[in-house]
Formats: sequence, C-alpha cells, structure tokens
Amino acid sequence: MASPPIHYLLPIFPGFQLLDLAGPLDILNLLSTVHLDPEKQPLSLTFIAESLDPVPAKPIIPRDANWTFDLAEAYPKTNGITNTTFNEYLQPDTTFADFLKSDSKVDVLLIPGGVGTRLKRVHPDGSKTFNIQSLLDFIPKAAPRISTAIITVCTGSDALAQTGLLNNRRATTNMTRFKEVAARSPKVRWADFARWVRSLPSEDGDAVPIEIWTSAGISAGMDVTLAFIAHFYGGIEVARSLAKALEYDWREIAEGARDPLYEKHFAA
Repeated sequence: MASPPIHYLLPIFPGFQLLDLAGPLDILNLLSTVHLDPEKQPLSLTFIAESLDPVPAKPIIPRDANWTFDLAEAYPKTNGITNTTFNEYLQPDTTFADFLKSDSKVDVLLIPGGVGTRLKRVHPDGSKTFNIQSLLDFIPKAAPRISTAIITVCTGSDALAQTGLLNNRRATTNMTRFKEVAARSPKVRWADFARWVRSLPSEDGDAVPIEIWTSAGISAGMDVTLAFIAHFYGGIEVARSLAKALEYDWREIAEGARDPLYEKHFAA
C-alpha cells in the first residue's frame, strides 16, 4: 500500500461553504495530533486562492475590485438581498499563479463547495464571468502534480466536473443542487442517492490517473474524510476513534450506498 498522503492543498474562493472545509479539516487536525508521528508523517495544509487577500465565506466584493456579484441570480428568493455582516475570512498561503510557477507537488486536493461555486461576477461592460473561473483554470494545470487523490465536498464536485476531469467517472454532489449540477455536466456518472463516492481511475477512466472522492452536501464532507482516513491511515478503527473524539454520529454509510438522508428528504 502507498504511503499515507501528507500534504493537502485546499482552494478557497468568495462564498465558500465554511463547514465544507471546517468539518474535514478538524478531523484531519485531530488525526495529525493524535495518530500521526509529526516527524515521520508531518501532515501539512496549504490554502490557495486567486490572490493573497483574506477570502470571505460570504459573497463580499474585494475593496479594489471593479466588478460586482450577481446576487439576484445567486439568491433569487430574496432578490439578491443577503447578510454579509456575519462572515468569516480565511487567509490564503499562496496563489494559483504562484503555485503553478513553482515546482510544488501535493498529495491531496480538497475542493469545497458553497454559493461561490455558482456566483457570477458582473463587469463594468455588463459581461459576466464565473466567480471561480481562476479555480477552474487552475485545477487541470495542477492535476498532474497531485499524487494521491482529489476530494470534493458538496458542489466542489460541480467545479471539478466543469473542468472535464470527472467525465466518465462516478461522483455525487449536494442533493438539493443535484439536478442543476448533473444537467451542467452530463458526462459524469452522477449518483444522486450516495453519501460519498470513491472513483478509481482503473474502473472509471484515466483522464486523471488518481482517485477522486466526492461527497454529498456540506456535512457529508465529514463522512468522506473519515472514509478516506480509514482507507489511508490505519483502518476503520482509527476513523471510528476520531468520530468518537469529535462526538460525531458517523453512520459509516458504505461507498456509493443509498444515504438515509436521501430517502428521508429527496427520494421521489
């Protein structure tokens, strides 16, 4: 078995979903503290973004930006009205451009979702661009430098799918957003009922010759992370001990299995 992954790269963008990354990262924080030798397995994390400016969890426009967000499209029920005064920021460690200029390599790319994955930016001439266009440009260029896996949480799989790297591979995504995500990327073998999916290149195609682990919405990121840990870091008991320490009621739903949450809220 290959050595457990050490370095995690996590892209952030305005409008990321906080729990998409906070849940998995807190599990990995505990793993690195309790279960891994800091000298032999020095787990590391790099936040990467479009610029080095702090990145808001809400759709807040940078001070020097010459564009605005199309909030009416993102929040149609409120005609674009949203609270931006209750917000969290994360500080990037590097930028997409600087990473690509370097010879840096990573083991795992972990892509969160959130409203930012579907936000559009409106420019002075009236044209619109995707809020995550810089991320969509970055992923295919960075993919050859990823040694172990790509993990997505929620609509992070929507972003990955838009790059074409999920074509012909199994995946899942946010259940509430499933229909629009699946319609946008019909070449992906979407599983609307799954809590999490592990796609192997040998079985699903080799556009990216690494594993791709995707999860359903938000809290499902914790499930895919625990499953990932069970696979790469010592087995199911390690993952169970982490879930217990975090007092998380991990249901241990099998890979690709029907999520009871789907049956409760989304099944026809």
